[in-house]
Amino acid sequence: MPSTVLQNLNNNIKNQIVCAKCEAEYIAEKPINTSLQEYSLLDVGFTDVGLQVWCRRHNVNVVHVDFGGNKLKADFRALETKLQ
Repeated sequence: MPSTVLQNLNNNIKNQIVCAKCEAEYIAEKPINTSLQEYSLLDVGFTDVGLQVWCRRHNVNVVHVDFGGNKLKADFRALETKLQ
């Protein structure tokens, strides 16, 4: 299997998706030893038409991506690396 395909299974996130309300609270409160990622309570999953990110902390939609009827490729394999 080409290494470029496996590279896609690493964390390649360039722009984090965050709840605007969580971000505002996080900036105001500045919790010690907690990242915005840890502070946010996000659920991510498929809907009937696409993919949704939902904030459990505020019970609001963060983003819903409508695939427009297209079936996109998805890779659910887990690439595990050993910690040193």
